[in-house]
Amino acid sequence: MPEGGHPGERTAQGGSGAVRQAAGMGTPPTPPAAAPRGPHPPIGVGLVGLGEIGQVHLRGLLRAPELARVKAVADLDPRLCRDAAEAAGASACASVTELLAVDGVQVVDVCLPHHLHREVALAAIGAGRHVLLEKPMALNVAECDEINAVAHEAGVQVGVSHNQLFYPPHERALQLLRCGALGRPLLLRMRLAIGGRFDGWRADAAATGGGLLFDAGVHRFYLARALFGEVDQVLAVADASPLRGEELAVVALRFRSGALGAIEANYHAPAGAFDDSIEICCSEGTLYISGCEADYEGFRTGPALRRYDGAWHDMHVAPGGWEESVQASVLAFLRALVAGEPPPVDGREGRAVVELIERVYELTGAPRESAVTA
Repeated sequence: MPEGGHPGERTAQGGSGAVRQAAGMGTPPTPPAAAPRGPHPPIGVGLVGLGEIGQVHLRGLLRAPELARVKAVADLDPRLCRDAAEAAGASACASVTELLAVDGVQVVDVCLPHHLHREVALAAIGAGRHVLLEKPMALNVAECDEINAVAHEAGVQVGVSHNQLFYPPHERALQLLRCGALGRPLLLRMRLAIGGRFDGWRADAAATGGGLLFDAGVHRFYLARALFGEVDQVLAVADASPLRGEELAVVALRFRSGALGAIEANYHAPAGAFDDSIEICCSEGTLYISGCEADYEGFRTGPALRRYDGAWHDMHVAPGGWEESVQASVLAFLRALVAGEPPPVDGREGRAVVELIERVYELTGAPRESAVTA
C-alpha cells in the first residue's frame, strides 16, 4: 500500500485546476432531501495528500467546522504533515494504514497522484469509510469499476471532486441551458492552452494516466457532459499516444442531442498562459466564459461570463474562483452524506468521464485516425 501522500503541486507555468444537473448525464435524479432531524455532528475526515490541492481541501474543511472535523492527515513529507495536523488539531500520520486506525475518521479525502487513487480508495472502503477522490476518479475504467463495486458491497459512498461544476460562471451557464433561455444548444468550444508542461509527477504519463487530456483536460470532459449531455461519437488526433503523454490534441464530440463540441488542448502557449475559456453557441444566444483557471492564474482580463443575443452583455455571477470551487465540491460531498443523499458527483459519473477519455485514447493511441461510436 502506498504510504502517506505525494504532493500534487501546481507549477509556475500554470494550474492543475450545479452538478449532475444537466439532462442526459446518465444518472438518476437526486431524491428529495429527508426532513431535517436536528443538528448533525461534524463528519470526521482523514485527508491523504498535502500537496497544493490537499492544502486547498484542508483550508476548505477548516472553514466549515459545523460540517467537518479533520481527524487525521497523512503525507510522506513530515513537515507538511506536522503543520497540517497542528492547524487542524488532527493526528499526523505517516501512512494510510495509520490514518485509517484513527478514531472518528468517517471519510477519507484522497488528494494524491492519479495512480495512487485505486489502492488508497480500496483500503479506505475496506475499512468502512466513505471516499472522496480528486479528479480523475482513477487511471482507467477497470479501476473505476473495481472501486464502485467494492463500495456498493460495503455500503459506503464514493464521490469525485469535479470542482469546476461549482465555479459560479459554469453554474450560471448550466442554469441558462436548463431553462431554455439560450434556445437549442448547437456547438460547444472548449480551450485548454497552457504555457509549459507541468513538472513533477504530472510529467510522468504512468503516474498521470496519459498526457494533458488526462490531467487538466479532465475538467473539459466533465464540463462537456454537464453542459451538453451524453456523447455518442468521438473523433480525436494528438501528437503522441497516452503512453508517451500527449501535449497537443484536438477532440471532436457529437452529443446525443445532435449538438457538436470541440476540445483543443496544448502545452505550447506562451509562458504564463492558462486559457481555459469556453464558448457555448445556441440557437438564440451565445455565452463566453473566460475561464476558471485563467482567472486563478491571472491570465484572464474582463468579465467572467458574457452573453450575446444581438449585443454583448456582461453577466453578474456570484463571487468565487478556482479555490472556492474546489472547496465547494468537497463540502457538497459532505453535505450529501449528512442529508443521506447521493454525492453530487458519484462513482458512476466519475467512471463515465474516465470512459470518455479512454474513447479518445483509443484513437490517439492507434496508428491512424478513426471514429469511436457509443
